[in-house]
Amino acid sequence: MSRLPFLRSAYAAPSRWWALGAVLLGTACNPFAPGLDDGSISPDQLLGNPVTVRGFFDRFRAAYQLRDSTLYGQLLNRRFTFTYRDFAANADRSWNRDVDVTATYKLFRAARSANLQWTQYLPTTDTMYSDTLAYVERAFSLSIEQRDNTRFDGMGTARLVLVRKKASDPWRMRSWYDRSEF
Repeated sequence: MSRLPFLRSAYAAPSRWWALGAVLLGTACNPFAPGLDDGSISPDQLLGNPVTVRGFFDRFRAAYQLRDSTLYGQLLNRRFTFTYRDFAANADRSWNRDVDVTATYKLFRAARSANLQWTQYLPTTDTMYSDTLAYVERAFSLSIEQRDNTRFDGMGTARLVLVRKKASDPWRMRSWYDRSEF
């Protein structure tokens, strides 16, 4: 019986519930949280726009920095070929897109951090002559720190063939001839 007067007074005094609701709603608002941004940022602005050669390299770098094999895979043409020089055998070795994406995925999973810096830009053809085919050679430096604290640092050049069907499409890498020192 002693609880009934409390219940009657709680229902009879809606101002108490309103005050409790205001306190609860007020605590749900975090004054230290950043406000919502009205403008949205597209992935092209954030990661690089692969419709341009420069944007292609920005996105390539972002894929390594973020260790995102899905982002990296989007940069490759279906007929992609990676080639490197095996100095011990004095021969070029190559593999296809599937092997490259798998190897890159494993590299990114094993890495704690990856830092790719594109340095010198050596265009071997100008896209002014063709808006669907570009031969580009870029110098780069790459450092990878694995989860076991093993660190690999290297530099070299990448000779790339970039292709696309039409000028409004993003560039895709058809081949990569790697000349690096690791």
